[in-house]
Amino acid sequence: NLIKDRINPPATLEDGSPNEETPVRPRAVICSAMGKTTNSLLSSGEMALEGRVDVEALRTLHTTAMKEFDLPQRTQDEVMCLLDECEDMLNGVRLIQELSPKSLDQLVSYGERCSVRIMAARLNQIGVPAQAFDAWDVGVFTDENYGDAKLLPTTIDTIRDKFMSRIDPNVVAVVTGFIGHNRKNKITTLGRGGSDLTATAIGAALKVDEIQVWKDVDGILTADPRLVENAVPVSHVSYDEASELAYFGAQVLHPIAMQPALKADIPVRVKNSYNPSAPG
Repeated sequence: NLIKDRINPPATLEDGSPNEETPVRPRAVICSAMGKTTNSLLSSGEMALEGRVDVEALRTLHTTAMKEFDLPQRTQDEVMCLLDECEDMLNGVRLIQELSPKSLDQLVSYGERCSVRIMAARLNQIGVPAQAFDAWDVGVFTDENYGDAKLLPTTIDTIRDKFMSRIDPNVVAVVTGFIGHNRKNKITTLGRGGSDLTATAIGAALKVDEIQVWKDVDGILTADPRLVENAVPVSHVSYDEASELAYFGAQVLHPIAMQPALKADIPVRVKNSYNPSAPG
């Protein structure tokens, strides 16, 4: 409902005060994997090398989410098909006793690919027209560096062309973060800050007014709230300041992930998914 509330903000906040938030309609929503799915997939890969294959926890996580929202059978079938494919891949790892960086990138991609299908189905269910896309279907292409791939110089233009030619502007594109395709059409991952990089690349390509990155804090804070009780949000920081904070350990934004937004001169707002009324 966070996205629905951005499109049609509630008249009042939880404390009863007027909500002054301006309605927006996102052109795209970039999704990471659900919960600890990426870690679970990495663990599953290690288990497969030891001769054991078990994806039941992943099935339970995604099935529970889909049943909670009573999502259409088509969505459930698509997600289960992806998890079946994931299980087949892990059985291959078990048999050949090898998990290369290339295979590892494909393995962890299943989290994002399941996530966007669930998100798009839920958005349609609550009245927000949406369609799920794997990142390569909207033009996210990278080099061959598995595990820490870099976007190709042509990616921004490719994304813009894909959105103009095949994506209805009245439909929210729900896109996998963190992953892409290389020139050989093999799955790659973008490394630390990968989903944020996907978001800023798409935002830059579409020349949006603002890119919102949803985290678990009320924006960029004066200190790590886990260490300093009275840390407070900073209303504005420059890209240079954000990069310096990251250098000294701040984990909200990764400098590389912000580069497309910096080059396109588009502001990035950090919002809190647990406290959406905070300005960020």
